[in-house]
Amino acid sequence: MPADRPARQPVPPPAPRRPHWGLAVASTVAVAVGLIFVAWAKMETVQITYRIAELRTEEQDLANEQRRLRAELAELRSPPRLDALAPALGLGKPDAGQVFVVTEDPDALEAALHGADAPSADAASADAPSADGPPPAAATPTGDSP
Repeated sequence: MPADRPARQPVPPPAPRRPHWGLAVASTVAVAVGLIFVAWAKMETVQITYRIAELRTEEQDLANEQRRLRAELAELRSPPRLDALAPALGLGKPDAGQVFVVTEDPDALEAALHGADAPSADAASADAPSADGPPPAAATPTGDSP
């Protein structure tokens, strides 16, 4: 051996390690909490899925009921049914002069009732409402009476 190197001293054996129970317990608790969270999340997902299925069924039932009610309403509003109910309620066809049509443009109404051409664009612009507001509505009787 060379003289400039000191002699090696033996390395003492390492001290016996005590187990780290704290780390093992903490790891086990963390894994258990994670598993419980995953199980809870899965149960919530299943419950929400069942609720969605119930709501879809309810939506279909309500849509069917809405269709049925619309059909019933159409049947109740049908002219033949109303014509059949009118005499029992003391209602009948109006006499001439009993019906009044209210419109903002009496010339257009007269044209429509008598089959004349519609007023020209010049006449329509002359009858246009002013900045002060729309013209008063005119009541025009329909029928044969003067």
